[in-house]
Amino acid sequence: MAARRTRPVEAKDNLKSTQMMSVIDAIGEGPIEGPVKGLQSILVNKTPLTDTDGNPVIHGVTAVWRAGEQEQTPPEGFESSGAETALGVEVTKAKPVTRTITSANIDRLRVTFGVQSLLETTSKGDRNHSSVRLLIQLQRNGNWVTEKDVTINGKTTSQFLASVILDNLPPRPFNIRMVRETADSTTDQLQNRTLWSSYTEIIDVKQCYPNTAIVGLQVDAEQFGGQQMTVNYHIRGRIIQVPSNYDPEKRTYSGIWDGSLKPAYSNNPAWCLWDMLTHPRYGMGKRLGAADVDKWALYAIAQYCDQTVPDGFGGTEPRMTFNAYLSQQRKAWDVLSDFCSAMRCMPVWNGQTLTFVQDRPSDVVWPTPAVMWWWMITAWGFATASAP
Repeated sequence: MAARRTRPVEAKDNLKSTQMMSVIDAIGEGPIEGPVKGLQSILVNKTPLTDTDGNPVIHGVTAVWRAGEQEQTPPEGFESSGAETALGVEVTKAKPVTRTITSANIDRLRVTFGVQSLLETTSKGDRNHSSVRLLIQLQRNGNWVTEKDVTINGKTTSQFLASVILDNLPPRPFNIRMVRETADSTTDQLQNRTLWSSYTEIIDVKQCYPNTAIVGLQVDAEQFGGQQMTVNYHIRGRIIQVPSNYDPEKRTYSGIWDGSLKPAYSNNPAWCLWDMLTHPRYGMGKRLGAADVDKWALYAIAQYCDQTVPDGFGGTEPRMTFNAYLSQQRKAWDVLSDFCSAMRCMPVWNGQTLTFVQDRPSDVVWPTPAVMWWWMITAWGFATASAP
């Protein structure tokens, strides 16, 4: 009587890579108001991090942000910066892999390595755990010194990566190598090919990124299965200078304006233009002072922009708003013209200040020769300024 054949047994995969990606995105010149709805305003691959109740939608992602103050604190969890060098080279017992580190200012090295797959198949067809041993060595005073002795033990049918940190580095330049201690497989029944995936040069420094609004993200790469990740942010932009009698939330002006300003978030085109013209760092403030810009003309323009009009859906909305992202350096006159086009006005130099003329309803004016002469001069000056 023939023996009954048993079914092969396959052990469960128990090796799981955990690769964290850290990135800091510079949102723009600060300070800014920040995300509109907190973490819900950060979208990874077009999906918000949380729902409307604050519950996580995407797991394995943490985010911190800074508004862009002059003396803001460094973001937590980003106490170092690193430059990764991809290798992706196979390590065999007969051929260790060596690289030279030349960067003078690094504090630590992160070495990432692993196996393409790890399992052993018996003559009965069982697929079991296996192990492989690697040495990570640094060259000190001409001698190879083992810094990390690592054994990967388990089973995986796909690539598995791990990382170790090397501190107390020798003077630069120095050599680092990875040595395989386990004999190379000579049969398909034993799958244990090893690779050196990358190394990362790490500098320990707490950077606060003054005057820059930033978002720091830490992402578990497993959540995205190797897919390319895109991140979008829904934010309210810069804190700008607005009239002291202005309520930017209600878009109302109270009493008589004395000319003083206060910091607040606003997307009123007139006050966004004022900020761009007078800001000394990102704007034209090094060429134009506050006294060179007619803020009283902007005050009248701003009030017209804030008037409510039907939105086409049974509600109302401000007549004009300005939500723009200046992402590249351009000619000042072109940027100024684009700002003005958002509120149907033109910039005019009247001989003393930069003032503005807006296309809006106004009282009837009876022109006199003196008025017509002023308009001729203004139009000629504007055309000259617009010439290439």
